[in-house]
Amino acid sequence: MKNEQEKRIQYLKELKKSLAVWIEDNNWENKKFYSLPIGKIVEFSKSGMKHTLRRNYKKYPDIEMRIIKDIIKILPNSYYIGPDVNTKKETSKHVKGVHNFYDIVVFEKEMYEVWFKVKETADKTYFYDHGIIRKI
Repeated sequence: MKNEQEKRIQYLKELKKSLAVWIEDNNWENKKFYSLPIGKIVEFSKSGMKHTLRRNYKKYPDIEMRIIKDIIKILPNSYYIGPDVNTKKETSKHVKGVHNFYDIVVFEKEMYEVWFKVKETADKTYFYDHGIIRKI
């Protein structure tokens, strides 16, 4: 059992490393997309991408990390849930608001719910913030 767990941990470490290389090679931290639901340009920040890679993924770590490669295709047409009513805990002097989005994606013939956020800064810049994923 321990050997399987060690293999899984090693696999996830390698996946994180390969994703970090992919993000850098594709200049991902400077990507932008237009979000039709909020009518704004949303950016991926370098600090946001580092935060995404540092996360301790729980249920579906391989899917959660791999979704980053497809997020630019998913985000523009995702469903806008609305502003986050619990923004107090998420906001700082730099973050004015948090917007919630939702979509359903298919990976390897399995369906997953994807919940993510876009943070709005005081200067009206919008940044992608990685969310959660659940198997349906």
